[in-house]
Amino acid sequence: MKIKVVEEDFKVDEVANLNLKNFNEISGQPYGIFLLTKKGRNTPEIISEIARRLRIKTRFIGFAGNKDKKAVTKQYISIPLDSENEINQIIGFESKDVMFSFVGWSENRITLGDLKGNKFEIVVRGLENERDLQVENVKNFFGEQRFGTINVEVGRAIVKKEFEKACNLLGLDVEGRNFVNSLRSLDARQLRFYVSAYQSWMWNQVAKKVNSVENVELLGFLTDFENKDVGKLYEGILSKEDIAKENFMIKQIKEASLEGTKRKLFMDVSNFSFVWGEDEILDNKKKCTLSFELNKGCYATVLVDFLFGPTWKSI
Repeated sequence: MKIKVVEEDFKVDEVANLNLKNFNEISGQPYGIFLLTKKGRNTPEIISEIARRLRIKTRFIGFAGNKDKKAVTKQYISIPLDSENEINQIIGFESKDVMFSFVGWSENRITLGDLKGNKFEIVVRGLENERDLQVENVKNFFGEQRFGTINVEVGRAIVKKEFEKACNLLGLDVEGRNFVNSLRSLDARQLRFYVSAYQSWMWNQVAKKVNSVENVELLGFLTDFENKDVGKLYEGILSKEDIAKENFMIKQIKEASLEGTKRKLFMDVSNFSFVWGEDEILDNKKKCTLSFELNKGCYATVLVDFLFGPTWKSI
């Protein structure tokens, strides 16, 4: 089984919460809302490029979440602009693989998680046989892309206050052994992402072992467990990791602290459909084109793994 053989095999359209107004209705800082369409590029890279060209800090450009690099994706971004004349400047940043469409004006910057969900169209290739597909009781695991190669390790180091280790993992330049300042030079969203990757890794370990609850806590310094079994599973992980939940209060880098929240144990998959066909890229194989919608924070790759797992032959 293969996905993302070509970028067009993985399409993501963001479903957003937008409260748009006319420019003359805005009180305070106006934000231009643009639909960003990209191919083969990751979101932070493009945000950094826009910020550099506008000579502003990346934190002033809002987006609801990172989208896959090897894919064709559409998502909304907010950029602080002072006049309608500046719209064309943003559109002028377009390239072969990046397009901007102006959507409207808002008084609010888009923030992480500020979306309803995502629509997906995914082509799964290299399959042997056709069969019916069902999407019931799919565990809502965090996908591997959240963890990357070092995200969990960096998050673990920050939570354990091992700031020197975190800097070394990230390859940061450190002046005068001031490791906290070096970390704080990063975008606050990025710092929270590392800590949340560690938090998400823990959640996956617990979710593998429970089935009879609706929600599982994402650990933070204010977490109270509703279910005793979930609490015991977390106690075991915390013991092995040699931390307590209070470690997620990071006084030296408060912007990276996490209070804790809850996450549904099973995915809500809507508007699911699939079409089988002959694979035009991989000889003598079948392909399956999936269409579906997921709530924010859910991973399409986890659903694909559920549907085409170890019982399926792959190339």
